[in-house]
Amino acid sequence: MKVDNKTLFNILIAASFLDIADLLDLGCKTVAGMIKDKSVEQIRELFCIEGDFTEEQEAKMREENNWGSEMSQENNAAQ
Repeated sequence: MKVDNKTLFNILIAASFLDIADLLDLGCKTVAGMIKDKSVEQIRELFCIEGDFTEEQEAKMREENNWGSEMSQENNAAQ
């Protein structure tokens, strides 16, 4: 689906409200494709999301949740 972000998210909201499963699925797949293989910083920039945490809090969370990046690296190496 090739639309701007605002339109895409309005479509997702409408599809959810109107219970149009196929359109909601397509919209979600579009968002998934947009964020695939992107870093947290890139996703924030793409969707204009401001970080809520200090640099120290983010570093701590990254350390505590490092398994996610390890799995991603393993999957990339396997491909």
